[in-house]
Amino acid sequence: MRVKYFTILISLTLLIFLILPIRNSNLKGSETRNGRRIETVVIDPGHGGKDPGTIGLSGIYEKNIVLPIGLKVKEYLVKGYGDLKVIMTRDKDEFIELKSRGKIANDNSGDLFVSIHCNARKSDENDKNGFEIYVLDLNRLNEAIDVTLNENKFLDLQKVKVDSNKLKLNRIICSIAQNSFLKNGTRFSDILQTEIVKGTKLESRGVMQAGFFVLLGASMPTVLIECGYLSNKADEDYLKSDKGKEDVAKSIYKSIRLFKFDYDFENKSE
Repeated sequence: MRVKYFTILISLTLLIFLILPIRNSNLKGSETRNGRRIETVVIDPGHGGKDPGTIGLSGIYEKNIVLPIGLKVKEYLVKGYGDLKVIMTRDKDEFIELKSRGKIANDNSGDLFVSIHCNARKSDENDKNGFEIYVLDLNRLNEAIDVTLNENKFLDLQKVKVDSNKLKLNRIICSIAQNSFLKNGTRFSDILQTEIVKGTKLESRGVMQAGFFVLLGASMPTVLIECGYLSNKADEDYLKSDKGKEDVAKSIYKSIRLFKFDYDFENKSE
């Protein structure tokens, strides 16, 4: 009996996942906002305000490098697409808490979350250079599922009393969704790595997994880019320059374009 019940539950879950939009309730039923197209991109320049981030060899703050890059990415996206919504977690020198960054992305029904940072070597490490790309660590996937379960409006868990069976069903839906987010985040990161290598002077240190809190909070494909090491003179000089910031921004923009084209085409309605 239990096996039969579990089989029915899984079947219903998969059916719900295929026919219902896994999106916030503020999407107002738009047919295109059902996970089948990239329509909202969230750009997250790290740090800001009282939080300078990494401090470079010359004394430059990370926050003052990543913000111009993020704004330039938005500018490219707005020019390149008439119907793409671009959300900035910050567009000026202000402090935004980590938990608020994911909330901003979720409240705006983001389809892709790109967090932009710079790096620095630890005091006991040898000199390092190059960019790194991070996706969510599989070991923290359950935490991401909890965030999706508790904070996304489409579940309405805080508005209505739910029984244990519905809670289990919602957890399964969230688990499927988060695995899809991770898969597509990894897919986007591979494109991103290729484009940054092609379009900048920065060397690739690879795509890695990490449990950054900002990646946990956004319930969508998420990627964090460490654009280079401000503790390395060559990286810092390049990222401080207008050309360096322009190159990185253009590479991120091209990556989003390629990912969106591929994703939208693959998931277009028959």
